[in-house]
Amino acid sequence: MIESMEFKTFVNRRRGTFRIATSSSDYEENTVVRIASGDEFGIGSASPSDVTHETRGSIEVFLTSASRDLVGADDGDIAHIHGRLDALAPGNTSAKAAVDMAVYDLLSRREGVPLYEYLGGRGPGRMLTDMTIGIEGEEETVRKAVEHVANGFRALKLKVGLDLEEDVRRIERARDAVGSGIEFRVDANQGYTVEEAVDFCERMHTLGVVLVEQPVDAEDFEGLKAVRDRSRVPIMADECLKSLDDARKVASMHAADIINIKLMKSAGIYDALMIDRFSKEAGITTMIGCMGEIQVSIAAGLHFALSSDNLRYVDLDSHFSMIDDPSSGLGFEDGYLVTSGRPGLGIDVDMG
Repeated sequence: MIESMEFKTFVNRRRGTFRIATSSSDYEENTVVRIASGDEFGIGSASPSDVTHETRGSIEVFLTSASRDLVGADDGDIAHIHGRLDALAPGNTSAKAAVDMAVYDLLSRREGVPLYEYLGGRGPGRMLTDMTIGIEGEEETVRKAVEHVANGFRALKLKVGLDLEEDVRRIERARDAVGSGIEFRVDANQGYTVEEAVDFCERMHTLGVVLVEQPVDAEDFEGLKAVRDRSRVPIMADECLKSLDDARKVASMHAADIINIKLMKSAGIYDALMIDRFSKEAGITTMIGCMGEIQVSIAAGLHFALSSDNLRYVDLDSHFSMIDDPSSGLGFEDGYLVTSGRPGLGIDVDMG
């Protein structure tokens, strides 16, 4: 039974300005939730974004209500907890995700196993992740690409979407700098028209790019399908897909080859599991992505990924860019993000 819930928001500085087609940021805000049942507890965290239409303020208001409403709830009934959260207010998916993670962390700690094992997954407790490069000038893009590869990353994700020709030049130069053995993924964050996206994807095919993410506006499912139909590079749906219903729409329209699941969009692990299972049945592979998150929710994403046999790509890298992450426990070895091996999320948090 949930006996108490508390939360605290941290302002986390980035190592540099992170720029994508729709925004830029120098810092991130993450709200850590701690749920207790007797001497047992679990942690989770929320990260607001334009994608989920949340702010630090809206998350704190929602969690204040949730901290009262959930006292006395059966911590073993995840579906009931989500029902109670949904009854408080629609949306608020990252705030709900923080609660969801904390409950799963508590339950798997109680069982004495890492969360991915609690979810039915198996070892070895590590997955290859990419490292993201925001929209930069050509020289800075090349510098960062070389640096990340030198630091052990085997896959890079490059942000594009402001200037097609400049985007192509940046990716060409980065490819020349690091060679063909490094996997390239590209994310346009809705930055192109359909015709621009088709042109861009054809040029990415010649550079060995393995996927192009959300090339057109999130509301333009027909446009996404048109790009997918004409592209030789697999197309990934991200901003257009927040729920199981959205996944069903993408599948029914054959609008994408890959679905990007983010716990902040899906209100946590519970719905993410359903989206992933549906995607597998529909013949669509998945990726786990992230917002501007600290190690708490990055670990939750990794454990979720380790429980899936359909998830092919991991994009869990935001914590590498944080100067003052209050959480710790994840490892990084030779391109792989590694769990601590401890029960639950295996993460420690300094609540200050």
